[in-house]
Amino acid sequence: MSEWADISSIDIVRKRRYYFHILGPGWPKEPPNYIGFRHDGRLQSIHHIEDYEVVEDMRTRIPEIHDGPWEPHMLYELGPAIHPPHEVKTGKVYASGRVWAMLDLLLTVDTVSDARDRTQARLERES
Repeated sequence: MSEWADISSIDIVRKRRYYFHILGPGWPKEPPNYIGFRHDGRLQSIHHIEDYEVVEDMRTRIPEIHDGPWEPHMLYELGPAIHPPHEVKTGKVYASGRVWAMLDLLLTVDTVSDARDRTQARLERES
């Protein structure tokens, strides 16, 4: 649990199938097609983003979240979890670092950092 909720951020994803982030610099303004979640040193799941909305009162969707002032947040409704067919370790990615990677690579490489690097190489070849 945390000081702002009676549910962990992991359980918000696993049990409620939601993810949210503040609307602001450095965060997506448009939702991606898929989003992956990693903790405990590895990629845990990937989810299709089924729907999204801007929410200012998170309790309307996740009642375990405490009252309080909330700035506008992007709230994603997540599809069923896709679990990698093998262990995909984090690799050289900071714990809080966000990574952009192509889905097929996340499902076939050994680390998230490998997927990130190979995605960048593909994009460079295409430009």
